[in-house]
Amino acid sequence: MIDLEYLTQNSGDAILQEYSYSEENLTIVLTLDEIEQDIKLTIKTEAVSFDIFSLEKKHTPFRTCRIKIENLSDVLATEKGYYTPNSNFEKLMDETRKNYNLAYGKKSTEMKYIFSLVGYGRLLSCLLSDIEIIKIEVLN
Repeated sequence: MIDLEYLTQNSGDAILQEYSYSEENLTIVLTLDEIEQDIKLTIKTEAVSFDIFSLEKKHTPFRTCRIKIENLSDVLATEKGYYTPNSNFEKLMDETRKNYNLAYGKKSTEMKYIFSLVGYGRLLSCLLSDIEIIKIEVLN
């Protein structure tokens, strides 16, 4: 049985095989070279960002990634219980590059995490209310 902690620790050189987003369900299929298995992740989310430039490429280097899950309260400021952008321009641009801007204006008690596939950049990111909503299925 593969749990999320094991998956994130062993996703170092994962290859994104396919992804889809429909009716607030993000589905991701990854090949994990380290454990030689294909994994399907299903995540219920309403806030998603895709790096279309990289995702349109079929070459492995563009789709090589690792899973990163961050606690939003550790990386973003809040005001009156809502995530806010940084007032410093350079830091704001860094937050945007990391897709943290998906959380701006969201209640910190409702959206707690950001899930990302990180390669050359962030291939995709989505907001999570709870990490327990990530469903993991081993395909082979």
